[in-house]
Amino acid sequence: MKNFLDLINKIISDLNQAGFNKDANDLQELANLALDKNLSTDIRKDALKKIDSRCHVKWLGDYYLPHLSQKDWWDSLERLSKSTKKYTFNLN
Repeated sequence: MKNFLDLINKIISDLNQAGFNKDANDLQELANLALDKNLSTDIRKDALKKIDSRCHVKWLGDYYLPHLSQKDWWDSLERLSKSTKKYTFNLN
């Protein structure tokens, strides 16, 4: 979970730094749902699925972040996607 938390916090920070505050806030809300152990597994899995879908090159990957190269941005999203899938699997 620490890897997931580190990755999502970094991506939220990157989005805020580039001025994509609404997307950063949306991602933070989803992360809060995913990490809330008081919620049902289904709600947490749904939040993780929504986070993973945002990692696609046609969603957050389509954004230009001036402080990162496109490759670094896409690599961060790919790492978050993999971590999200692993975290989802561990909820079972």
